[in-house]
Amino acid sequence: MTSLAAHPVDAALSALATGRPMVLSAADAALILPAAKVSTTALAFVVRHSSGLVSVALPGDRCDALELPPMCPSFRAGDGPAWCVAVDAATGVTTGISAADRAETIRRLADPATVPQDLHRPGHVLPCATHPQGILGRLAIPEAAVDLCLRAGHSAAAVFAGLVSPSDPRRMATPRESVAFAAEHGLPVLDLSDAVRNCQANQRIPRSG
Repeated sequence: MTSLAAHPVDAALSALATGRPMVLSAADAALILPAAKVSTTALAFVVRHSSGLVSVALPGDRCDALELPPMCPSFRAGDGPAWCVAVDAATGVTTGISAADRAETIRRLADPATVPQDLHRPGHVLPCATHPQGILGRLAIPEAAVDLCLRAGHSAAAVFAGLVSPSDPRRMATPRESVAFAAEHGLPVLDLSDAVRNCQANQRIPRSG
């Protein structure tokens, strides 16, 4: 177990339920936020401590409904992340790159009422289509992030961004560094393998929308 919390899954779900970030640790670590409840302040924190590339994991059928085409058709068929064309909100933003603008776009992606015309393409937020069976179908951060957000009471939409090493900005954070970072900032941290085991124990498969 990589977390110092007695119940790391509960701590992660509690943070996500109130819109606070958590750290999901794998070979590389990522900061996770619920897309439906993302605030400008929380997103600015994520941007500051990540590579700056902010992504939103969504079920594949929701990406299709929003007319978010894959960057390359083969992405959906492979084992890697199924990146879609980046988007901005069509209204309520300026350049699209600020934390405030990206938070607005992210909330639009999480809103079930959003339709394709509510988004401009290309933009500054990168959607990622998840496996239909979620983390039980593909062991990866996007799928785990969506599952955790669902279990925290939100829609199936999760912000994720790779955590940069606090000691060396030229590389991503190691699992050990991610635990130290989480402790420094008072964030819960959960190992990807623990998220999978908990999901299997609860027999939870992420659903659409």
